[in-house]
Amino acid sequence: MARPEGTDDESVPKLTLGQRILTALPNLQRQPHPPAMRATSTRGGPTPTPRNGTSADVDGDVVRPDAVIGATGSSASGTRLRDVFLKPPAGATTAKSDAYADMSVADLRQAMKYLDERERGIPLLIGPLLAVLDIVLTVVTLHTNPPVGHKHHADPGSILALGIGSAVVALLVVVAALSRRRSFTIFALLFAGYGGGLVTMVPAWVVAGWLFIRFNRMQKVVVARTGGPAAARQAAAKRRAERSQPRPRLGRKEKTPEPTGPAANKRYTPPKA
Repeated sequence: MARPEGTDDESVPKLTLGQRILTALPNLQRQPHPPAMRATSTRGGPTPTPRNGTSADVDGDVVRPDAVIGATGSSASGTRLRDVFLKPPAGATTAKSDAYADMSVADLRQAMKYLDERERGIPLLIGPLLAVLDIVLTVVTLHTNPPVGHKHHADPGSILALGIGSAVVALLVVVAALSRRRSFTIFALLFAGYGGGLVTMVPAWVVAGWLFIRFNRMQKVVVARTGGPAAARQAAAKRRAERSQPRPRLGRKEKTPEPTGPAANKRYTPPKA
């Protein structure tokens, strides 16, 4: 906002606290390019002014919003909202798949079967936590169980069996993580949270889904490199055909048949007189 000449600071209205907060918020609208500054020919000349004729001096009470428009014309907050709620751009998806670009097919297949250090650490942490929660929630359920004859009464033996069984399966998560077997760990996580209901079931299923998603990404990279299931079936059929072919025995040489002359003519020829 330009200050007219001949006016003092008291003529400019002060902004309220609400107006200052609104002006400090990021501007999500597409802003035009800033006006080009008119350069001066002398070093000691006046301050450069925009081409629209407005002064470059701005009152100290006026708060401008932060410049949030990037080089591509989109704001930072708009980019974050688009990445969260909409499909991310192509560059963001390729960055995730580049993590497996340097790995060979054999390494990817090995990683599909066994957990790495990061994947192993999370089940090792969540397994004992699930076991403790299963036991604690089982004790709470037994303590708050209505008496016999109430419509919400449950069999204490069933509650105890479910809680102890879930705690044992939760400890199997630790055993599976120590063995680094991916399939065993996912299977144990899927059944480790039944004793505590949603409190233990949701985190166990989230970790199991995360491990499966990483497995699925590695599998897609392997399929893209090897040509898919059709190429794998063709390679397996070729190997079976090579194994089924008879191999020559060592130490024995087959005799090659000797070439014979033309076969005798069977047509009868009478003797000459």
